[in-house]
Amino acid sequence: MKRKLIRIFIAIMSVVIISGGELNAGGHQHLVQKGDTLWGISRKYKVPLKKIIQANSIQPMNPLQIGEKLLIPGAPVAGIWYQVKAGDTLSGIASRHNVDWQDLQRINGISSPRNLQIGTRIRIQRDDSLRFGNPLRVPLVVTSKYGYRPHPVTRRYQHHEGIDFRASTGTRVYASRAGRVTFAGRKGGYGKFVVIEHEGNYTTGYGHLSRIRVRVGQTVAKGKVIGLSGNTGISTGPHLHFEIRYKGRSENPTNHITIP
Repeated sequence: MKRKLIRIFIAIMSVVIISGGELNAGGHQHLVQKGDTLWGISRKYKVPLKKIIQANSIQPMNPLQIGEKLLIPGAPVAGIWYQVKAGDTLSGIASRHNVDWQDLQRINGISSPRNLQIGTRIRIQRDDSLRFGNPLRVPLVVTSKYGYRPHPVTRRYQHHEGIDFRASTGTRVYASRAGRVTFAGRKGGYGKFVVIEHEGNYTTGYGHLSRIRVRVGQTVAKGKVIGLSGNTGISTGPHLHFEIRYKGRSENPTNHITIP
């Protein structure tokens, strides 16, 4: 009787894990970006340098290759397993679990997102560092949406590459995600502008700033103050222009951040 109960318990636990039970992840996968070093990665994840070297069988004197994937052993990353069902799409699964579909594709090594096989198990990694956060800590009020619109100054019908948020001059602007600053200065109609490069071929842009508080090449944590909002460049009033790009192409920020 006791053995039978044990077998039933094991069977139930197996079903829970396959259908989406919590995953005790054994580590995190880091995609090497320009400027990354083993020492910097070790400090970022608070994992001893020796463990990273051993887990990846690498020579510490050899330079890291951009795009290389490193296993960070012991890095605490919670997640679940999801089993693909009939009618599922990668974007649909990502939307239901509030993650980016590109991250699901990268983490699971999916070559063709349009051809998911029923029964395939997909790891959904709940790593807050991979999610985009709001660039402002004040209530978000959209003054101009993403997409085609008449330009407020030139009145020409053109594509708006980001979202404009109401923000009085001097409001703190925060890095939406951890990354490396690739541009910090004046850029045409953007005025004072900051661009941050993130893991997974993403960048974020912050325009019309009154002050810039970061420099090119600087590594910033998610939530770090990178500048103050303003009215520089081509602008009709104080606000923050915020954009997200994937491989250089703009995406609607509302697909990545939550706006009440």
